[in-house]
Amino acid sequence: MSGAVDENLSSMACRCCPAWKFCFLFHANGQAAGRARNGRPKGEFHGENESIYLHGDPVHSIHVVCEGVIKTETESKEGKQQVTGFFMPGELFGLEGVGSDEYPGSAIACVASRVCAFPLGEVLQICGSNREFLREVLYGMGRRIRFDGCKWKLVESETAYYRVLFFLCDLLIRQQGGASAGMVMLQMEKRDISNFLGMNPSTLSRELWKLEGDGLIRRESKEQVHVGETALSLYRNFT
Repeated sequence: MSGAVDENLSSMACRCCPAWKFCFLFHANGQAAGRARNGRPKGEFHGENESIYLHGDPVHSIHVVCEGVIKTETESKEGKQQVTGFFMPGELFGLEGVGSDEYPGSAIACVASRVCAFPLGEVLQICGSNREFLREVLYGMGRRIRFDGCKWKLVESETAYYRVLFFLCDLLIRQQGGASAGMVMLQMEKRDISNFLGMNPSTLSRELWKLEGDGLIRRESKEQVHVGETALSLYRNFT
């Protein structure tokens, strides 16, 4: 494997990025196929509320969150915005555009974020020749499918209390990479969380107070919530 790839991806920012393996495989296989790669992967910074792509834009890339949080949303025929997902560092987004000419929704930075974009044509080409890279893409798709399935069950069949609890548990597991009690970071607006969960912001606040009163969570600050082991046990039984 070319030493240039190691050099390109050896910066501290890339080595510490949760998506480092995906980037490395993409660029290494690109070089092996004769496609020149100059410099390390290009991570674009997006300010809070800045769009990465908009509903109806041509599908040209899939994306990886390097830092920050990205939300996806779509718009109904009546013009109502619906948040469809949140993406953490190391997670792929834009996959919903694969197989279509246009993105079916928008992707927006919840906070200042860094995102790497990968041309869709090259991604598909590498998937056809490298199993390890294909596995990374399929894992990303699988996480999205599980997240969508969980959200559907939350909105359709559970009370607001459990919707909020299970959302926090899912977020914690995705942020820390394992199911153990710990601190979850809420770097998205309360109105976006409540929109995603199918409730209004006042209901979200009320359910957070209930969960804290029951000892399932502990709010350390506006953005930090500790999720306990009992809460995770309830989540495991649900899923």
